[in-house]
Formats: sequence, structure tokens, C-alpha cells
Amino acid sequence: MAQGSLSLHHSSMNLHVLCALYEPSNPSEEHRAIHTRIQEIQPVTRVRQELLITWRLLYANAREGLVLPVIGMLARFLPTPDLLNTTPWLQLSFVLLKTVFLFICHLYVFEIVNQVTSVEEDKVNKPHRPIPSGLLTVAGGHKRWWISWIVCPLLAYYLAGSQAGYLFIWYQLWTFYCYVWPKFNHFMYRNAFASVGTYNMFRLIDEIIYSEVPSFPLPPTSFYLVLSAWVMLTVHMQEFHDSEGDKKTNRLTLPIIVGPAWQGTLRWTTAFLVIGTGMIPLVITSKLSWDGRDKDFFDNAWIYNGTVITAVLHLSFAILTGLRCALSGGKEAYDRKTYKRFYMLAAYTMVCYLSFAYSTV
Repeated sequence: MAQGSLSLHHSSMNLHVLCALYEPSNPSEEHRAIHTRIQEIQPVTRVRQELLITWRLLYANAREGLVLPVIGMLARFLPTPDLLNTTPWLQLSFVLLKTVFLFICHLYVFEIVNQVTSVEEDKVNKPHRPIPSGLLTVAGGHKRWWISWIVCPLLAYYLAGSQAGYLFIWYQLWTFYCYVWPKFNHFMYRNAFASVGTYNMFRLIDEIIYSEVPSFPLPPTSFYLVLSAWVMLTVHMQEFHDSEGDKKTNRLTLPIIVGPAWQGTLRWTTAFLVIGTGMIPLVITSKLSWDGRDKDFFDNAWIYNGTVITAVLHLSFAILTGLRCALSGGKEAYDRKTYKRFYMLAAYTMVCYLSFAYSTV
């Protein structure tokens, strides 16, 4: 209501200025002042409009596309307190700013395509988004699509180096493949998109850090592969709260494929996958502790304690996520909260665990 009143007041002010411009009694100096006022109003209005469109495009998936990489970046420094203490704060500030900015771009290049190509689904599931709400036209979406797909890789190249630019292009090609053409309508591609996107995301995080802190130790490829495999096995948790829109648009997600009759079985299977994979970090850590094979692991109390704590936290959130999924009863708001909060907490703690676990590799 407040936003509507503000918009009405702003429109009235614009109309008043335009009417004054065409009033015959106005002297030339007043005309020039009014012209100047119009030139001031229009750019501000366009900027505010664009910021509102960007906010509406991005905020629904900000936990996955923006909070996760920021936590991932912080988690990458957790096992290296000495490096953190010896790196100038200006460099660390640049790492944070680059991460936030480039992952706003990273999320934008995906969301603009996703929302331009899924207008009918968004009318049912997410009517607040810019296109179904009337804030943005499909043609305007296409224009922003092509501009962002040209500009964002160049910005990544400029801010974080050639590898970061290539990672952006790779992510855009993968987005095009999964959401534009050939756009296979199969649940495996839904999971694979998120899995490959996670691999790309954490490669990009490390490239951003490395661009400012060249002494930063990059993890082995298996770090990214393990995280991507976990996402591949569990990310269909996101499909339960969007079932109604998926059904109306004939999107073949797992809940739609199994149907209501097998919905309970799918939920319990998903719960076992999330909880089962959640146990693995703690089991591995316990086995290392029991065998005492990795001397570096035990000699460093910070690494050892961090690994144990994050493994326990991850298992805790995995259990909560799995039980909420299995016992939901099909409530859309409940399923949304399960994915957006509890599953994402399990993801954040998995990233922290892997950062500690791979710090001695």
C-alpha cells in the first residue's frame, strides 16, 4: 500500500512538472528549470525501476545463488587462519566485494533466462516475479538476457581473470542447453543442472579468491566433484513445493512422474538419501580418528575440531531436512521452508565440512 502511494505521488509530481512545462504563462527561465527537473526525474525513475526488476528477478533464489557462494568463500578461508591473519584487510575486502558482485551477475544470467522461458509456470508458482506481475515484458527480458550474457563474462574476466570469464561462458552455455535448447524435459536434467552449476560456482569462488590472494591453496578437483555429487543426489528436494505449477506446465519433475500414489515413497526415499549422505562426513571423520592414519589431520587441532563440528552440524540439518520432507503431508508452504531453510543449511555446512576435510589433501 505504501509503495503504491509513493508511486502515485511520484506520478503526480511528474504530471505536475509536464503540465507546468506547457503552461503558456511560464517565462523562458522557468521553462529551462522545468526541463532540468524532468531530466533529473527520468534517469532516477529508470534506475529505481531497473533495481526493482533486478530485485524481483533474484531475491527468490538468493539463498542458493548469492548466500551460498558468500558462505562458500568464507568457508574456504576457515581452514587457513594463518593466511587470513597475514592477508591485508583491503585484499580480503576486495575478495568479498568481487564475490558478491560477480555472483549477483552469475545469478542474473541464469534467472533472466529461467524467467523468460517459464512465464506460464511463474503465473502459478511465482506470480510476484517481474514478468507475471507486469513489471517487465518478455521482450524486455530478452533484451536484458543478451546484454547480461555479453557484459557479465567480460566483467568476470576483468575482475578475476581469464578462467573466471571462461567459467561464466561455460555456465551460460549450460543454462542455454538446459533451459532453451534442446531443453530436455526430464528430472535428471533438473538435478544435473544444479549439480554442474555447483561445480561451476565453487570453481569461480576459488578463482575470485586466487585473483586477490595468489598464495591461496586451491583444492583438488575431487572437492568440487564430491559437492556436485551430493547436490545431484539430493537437490530434487526443491521440486516438492512447486508441484502445482509443474503439473500445469507439464514439467516432468520427480513428484509429477511418480504421481500422488507414490508421493510418500518418494519423500521417504529422498529423506533417506539426505540423511544417508549426511552421515558420510561424520563416518569418514570418525574412521580417520579411530585409525589415526592421517597425522597432519590430528596434529592440527583447528582443522580436526572444525571437521568434527561441521560434520555434526551437517548431519543435524540433514536429519531435520529429511524428516520434514518425509512428514510434510504435501503442504506447499511447509515444503518450501524445508528446502529454502533446512536443506540450504545442510548445503552450507557441507561446504564448510569439505573445506576443512580437504585442507590437508
